[in-house]
Amino acid sequence: MRATACSVSLVNGGAHARAAAFALLLLLGAGVGSASGADSKVHLGLGAYDTAPRSGFFSHEPLPPQALYRTGPALHRAAPTNQWYSSVMFTSKPYPIYAQPMSYRASSAGFEVGLPDRHVESPDPGRRQVVYRHVAAILVSPAGFKPGPARLSDFSDWLAKITWTGGAGQTMSATVLHGNPFSYYDCSSGDVDFKIMGSPTVIADPRDHTHDPRMAAFSVAGHSYAVFAPTGSTWDWSQPDELVLHLPADKRYFSVAGLPDDRQRTLKAFLAVAYAFPTKTRAVFHYDERTSQVRTTFRVDTVAKEGTDTLGFMGLYPHQWDSVTPRPKVLYTYDSVRGPIRVIKANSFVLEHTYHAFVPYWPRLEVAAHRREVNDLLVGDVAKSGKLFEHGFGTYWIGKGLGAAAQLMMVAKAEGKTSEQKKLLKLIEGRIESWFNDRHATHFRQDSTIGTFVGLPQEFGSVSHMNDHHFHYGYWLMASAYVAMNDPAWAAPSAWGGMVNKLVADIATEQHGRADFPYLRNFDAYEGHSWASGDAAMYAGNNQESSSEAVNAWAGLILWGEATHNTKLRNLGIYLYTSEIASIHTYWFDLKHQVLGADFGHSFASMVFGDKYAYNTWWTEEPREILGINMMPITPASIYLGADPAYDRALMAQLPKDEAAYAKHGVSDGTPADIWQDVLASFLALSDPQAGFKSWHKDGTVEAGETRTHTLFWLYSLEEMGPPDLSVTADTPLYSVFKNAAGVRTYLAYNGKSTPIRVTFSTGKVMVVPANSLARSK
Repeated sequence: MRATACSVSLVNGGAHARAAAFALLLLLGAGVGSASGADSKVHLGLGAYDTAPRSGFFSHEPLPPQALYRTGPALHRAAPTNQWYSSVMFTSKPYPIYAQPMSYRASSAGFEVGLPDRHVESPDPGRRQVVYRHVAAILVSPAGFKPGPARLSDFSDWLAKITWTGGAGQTMSATVLHGNPFSYYDCSSGDVDFKIMGSPTVIADPRDHTHDPRMAAFSVAGHSYAVFAPTGSTWDWSQPDELVLHLPADKRYFSVAGLPDDRQRTLKAFLAVAYAFPTKTRAVFHYDERTSQVRTTFRVDTVAKEGTDTLGFMGLYPHQWDSVTPRPKVLYTYDSVRGPIRVIKANSFVLEHTYHAFVPYWPRLEVAAHRREVNDLLVGDVAKSGKLFEHGFGTYWIGKGLGAAAQLMMVAKAEGKTSEQKKLLKLIEGRIESWFNDRHATHFRQDSTIGTFVGLPQEFGSVSHMNDHHFHYGYWLMASAYVAMNDPAWAAPSAWGGMVNKLVADIATEQHGRADFPYLRNFDAYEGHSWASGDAAMYAGNNQESSSEAVNAWAGLILWGEATHNTKLRNLGIYLYTSEIASIHTYWFDLKHQVLGADFGHSFASMVFGDKYAYNTWWTEEPREILGINMMPITPASIYLGADPAYDRALMAQLPKDEAAYAKHGVSDGTPADIWQDVLASFLALSDPQAGFKSWHKDGTVEAGETRTHTLFWLYSLEEMGPPDLSVTADTPLYSVFKNAAGVRTYLAYNGKSTPIRVTFSTGKVMVVPANSLARSK
């Protein structure tokens, strides 16, 4: 979630001013490594970081938001920022929580429950969005005490527990989960009040002997709901819009469900699972290197509050339904902003995704004329490579500079240009070290209040709102991995590798329950993609715009793990990379036409929120940037963008029409007409290399994280090899296959080990890859 990213479209106009400002910032920061006190500096290998804010000139630097609204087990663990429920921790008036298919909102009055409806909105001519906004149908509140602010009390992989406390220590808690139409409650004392927001139609009255006395059900505003109470409960429904539940002294629990319909048999089926209360959720993955498959098991632990049945309902999202094995029986289907949620009766299910791998870099061009042209550009781009770092001062813009320099370095490596490769390696190492040595204004700080590792100065709310850490640090991880491949000693824990691993820990800690970092900060295990906003301080819930930068983070994790021989970390990266791509193909690109309605007017959603999907960006309505922000950065890990060539070609064919409509609206923000032409050409080349090459102009604009050399090398590589062939897999973690128009495949495999490896592809092709090498075969 960037508050703005307009600087992305800067071409060259302000480069000198930015460079001067950056030099001044470094001058002011020189020698301030101990400004915060020697006792607040931690040395790690050759690096160091602060553990407290600096004083003096830098005392204005922001702090992470205070997660004041926590209690119970959550109070002793790192705050789970960047999740779908994170706003509960940061304000006494939390924003809605979109669990799909249900929506909720916690307040000091209680807990709102709703089933959102679909609306198409066009705030202005250049924007369109499909919204499933939270509207309360029921307010659940304790009648026996006045609750204080809602607080997050516990959480697991896709479960959140929220607790309210009264003045005398009374409590009410609500537990909600992704994909579950139920919410589960306990109330320590007193009655429970259900305020119905509208004029209800009664479906089941517990006072009527024809219905089970444990449940009350009604319809309001076009949806049906039910409350399930323990045996021995009594009810007061004297007012149509207010239901009061009297719980037995020894049974202080109940559940509430949004129903798919108002049929009596549906009520009976929901009653049968209403007392299987979830206590913990876990998504456990296994990467099978032999088959290139990622198998993920989703499991809910439950306790039977009444009876012995511990099975509950689980709702499968579209990306899960596409990959679940074996196919379960669907009992009900809910409409949602993520498409159909298919409900099954189970406490676990398994997904199988194919890991379509990539190689760290592509090999030397085969056509001599192509090599000469690339090498001519390389000389100039290396000479001015320092300018890649003049677009901004924080971890995002410096990260983009690192990413561009690293891709340029690997082109030099592929082309055998050792001098240029070494110069770029020195540049990248120096830039990273200037942040890691804690001697400058640009530095990192460990924050123990919520559990994070932040880079300063902040950009796009990366500290004050905890936004975008995976976007920012992904560039650093990718660049560090390339450094490690070229200079292994640099990546040792005793050198700079320990500092890189702090960035890893901030976005990709795999352990649950730690106090220093949360489990997989940005990643939503159930929705299968990342979230960008740290505090989720929006009515629309959390959001993610640049899905491609999320993929870049996990690709960086794979390469860093491989380069440092950390197999466990590499495999985690493979799981995240594969899962994120599956969700991107479903919710951003909708390749199987399950999510984006025809009335949306676009075949692509550039922004995904808790309650909506939109065709827009945070900073512009310009169509080229709307597309491009979900394509950059272009790296060998971007080949997933070529999964559906026909879709890609249609998307690019639509672009001129969208540009014409944008121009007609008269809302131009002054960006160049060929903005990000290099990114778009690189994308198109994944499906049509000739068309991609034709659309690129060597003297046109260059995206801030790109170089002309890299773009030309990319386009010529695809022209020579053909588009990626994602139908082929291999029994090694870093491989790629391409297939040209004549049907000839090019096989690539990378070996980061110190001994040769034998690689077998699913076509039967076998390669022997030398140690620490990229191999190519046809």
